[in-house]
Amino acid sequence: MKRGETMTVIEERAQADTDPGLPEALFDRLSEGVLACDPAGRVTAVNRAALDILGLSGDQLIGQALGTLPLRCRRADGSLLLVDEYPLVAALRSGEAGPDVEVEVLRFDRAPIWLRVRCHLLDAAVGRIVAVATFTDITAQKSAEQALRSTEVRNRSLAEAIVQSGGSVVITDREGRIEYANPACCRAYGYAESELIGANPRIFKSGETPDAVYEELWETICAGQTWRGELSNRTRDGHIVREAVSVSPVRDDRGEIRHFVAIKEDITQLREDERKRHELFERVARLERMEVVGALAAGVAHDFNNVLVAILGYSELAANLLRGEGGSPRVARYIEEIRIGGDRARTLVQQLLSLSRSGTPSQAAATRLDVVVREAAGLLQATLPQTVAFVTWVEPDLPTLSVDPGHIHQVLMNLLMNARDAIDGRKRGVIQLMVRRIALDVADVCASCRREHSGDYIALTVSDDGCGIRADVLERIFEPFFTTKDVGHGTGMGLAVVHGMAHLYDGHVRVVSALGAGTTVEVFLPATLLEAPAATAR
Repeated sequence: MKRGETMTVIEERAQADTDPGLPEALFDRLSEGVLACDPAGRVTAVNRAALDILGLSGDQLIGQALGTLPLRCRRADGSLLLVDEYPLVAALRSGEAGPDVEVEVLRFDRAPIWLRVRCHLLDAAVGRIVAVATFTDITAQKSAEQALRSTEVRNRSLAEAIVQSGGSVVITDREGRIEYANPACCRAYGYAESELIGANPRIFKSGETPDAVYEELWETICAGQTWRGELSNRTRDGHIVREAVSVSPVRDDRGEIRHFVAIKEDITQLREDERKRHELFERVARLERMEVVGALAAGVAHDFNNVLVAILGYSELAANLLRGEGGSPRVARYIEEIRIGGDRARTLVQQLLSLSRSGTPSQAAATRLDVVVREAAGLLQATLPQTVAFVTWVEPDLPTLSVDPGHIHQVLMNLLMNARDAIDGRKRGVIQLMVRRIALDVADVCASCRREHSGDYIALTVSDDGCGIRADVLERIFEPFFTTKDVGHGTGMGLAVVHGMAHLYDGHVRVVSALGAGTTVEVFLPATLLEAPAATAR
């Protein structure tokens, strides 16, 4: 038969009387590929399955040396096999069939395939076929194994990512029982993993998150959607943590929800920083507002003071003239009322100037606080009904204070007058005035400037058991001209002046009040203002 004609070995054997091969039907119907070669390594026979698997024709194989075939083989590690390492060639050289091997066959015009090859050695008496290789296409199996390995690697990577994640990860079943909690979750809440497995996430509830939020969460995830929000949770030792939480359903192959996975991030510090920034903005806005009002008040006060000079001056001249000429007593009384009103206006002007810190320069002196307290107490006592008790206490042996005594007097009188007005109309009441040294070890927040402060202070404290102050009013009590009193009974400058005077000496203010339970106002002046005991007293 001529080369180039397609003929299987079984047909060639049918024409040879000396060919004892297998029955044609059996040889060509084998599902495994079969390839035989002679001792020189030339292909002598192939069946139809071999041609189909290798994607070659009989003419490309029959009579060809294995090393010249249009294909190459390589191992699982990707290295190419030398011709001497081909399974059939190795079997012919060693005289042993050897174990089954798996090789990847690279073809020039087709995709690579994987074969599992088994070699058989035949007795030379059988004929010219001395070595036979049977092989099976395992490409699909290899692809499945590779996909499985990739999946396993991906799953391991995912598992390691969850284990090593800095965020808390909790996986529950459909009923909400915890099936897994990563180490970060255990550290965050202070529980061992064994304590969390089988528990309900309610173990983390702090009571601060409204029930409506949890209801919305469950409705969302049971509907197959992801819920995102913030929760306040509690650790094992009782600390509250604010967390950004994402909860998602996990579905099986049929699309049914089997698990829920929650990913949590601790944002406690973030929210605390936001709160502090908000407080800072509020404080700056408040101080800027008070500065603007103070500057406006100063401008008005200066101009108004010039008008008052004329009013008071001419009213004094008119009064003197009437007294000298024996004028009408009624007119003299009217002029006296003008003078009294002018004096009140002058007092208000001084308050405005004190608020803006642009009035008379401070005259610091060695001030005995017990003396100033006695003076203020005497003035207040004269205005109190007998049903209101007034108690004062000054820490014994308190050194003198280097301040303007007028400022301290003004602060005390404003606080005492407010205390008196707070219990006005009550049958009984108590006002207390106390001066003492105090150490603030924990940072306090000033009620007027909102700045944190701590350290050693002299505290001027005025308390009453009057009506108290509403929370919404408490936020505005230091604003100039803000008052809750009836028209004609208050200027709204009292506590604004207290704020100005206290901060003139780098002091601060604390206010504690509750409706029906009274009010306590404390002015903290730095202890650095205290002088040596030998200083000259006022």
